[in-house]
Amino acid sequence: MVLKIHDGFQNGRYREAMFKKIAVALDGSESAQQAFDVALQLAEAEKAEIGVCSVVDPIVIAGTAPPSPAMNLVIRDMEIDARRIVTNAIEAAQRRGVAASGQTRSGVPPFEFLNYAERFNADLIVMGTHGRRGFAHFLMGSVAEIVLRESKIPVLIVRAAAAESKAA
Repeated sequence: MVLKIHDGFQNGRYREAMFKKIAVALDGSESAQQAFDVALQLAEAEKAEIGVCSVVDPIVIAGTAPPSPAMNLVIRDMEIDARRIVTNAIEAAQRRGVAASGQTRSGVPPFEFLNYAERFNADLIVMGTHGRRGFAHFLMGSVAEIVLRESKIPVLIVRAAAAESKAA
C-alpha cells in the first residue's frame, strides 16, 4: 500500500506527526514481532501511541466439535497466552518511552482486529504476514489480506524475514 504524504511535509521535515495512533496485530509469531518492532520505531519517530491487539480464534481450535472441558482448557490457555503477548508488548513500548495500551479479543481475527483499530481511533495499522502462497494460502487464508482489503485506514504489512528467504 502506498502511504500519501500529507500537507504537513515541508522542506524535508514534518510540521506535525503523520500518525498519532498505530494499531498493531500480535499473534506470537515471528512476523507479528517484526511488525511490532517496525510499529515501535514509527511510534518513536512520530511520537505516536501504540495499541496492541491479540485475537483468540476459538473456531480454529474447536471447529465444529461440541464443547468439552478439554476444549475449554485449550481455549483458556490461548486466552492466557494472548494476554501475555499484549502485556509484554505494552511493557516493551513503555520501556522505550512510547505510550501503549492493548486488548485481547475473541472471534474471527481480521474482523476483531479491524473493530479494535476503529475503537482505538488508529490512523495506521501495522501487521505481519507469514508470506504463505499456493495451497497453504488457499487453506489458511490471510488475515493480513482481509485487513488490507477491508481497512478504511492505511495498512503497513511487514513480511516475515523467514518467509522472504524461503521464497527467494
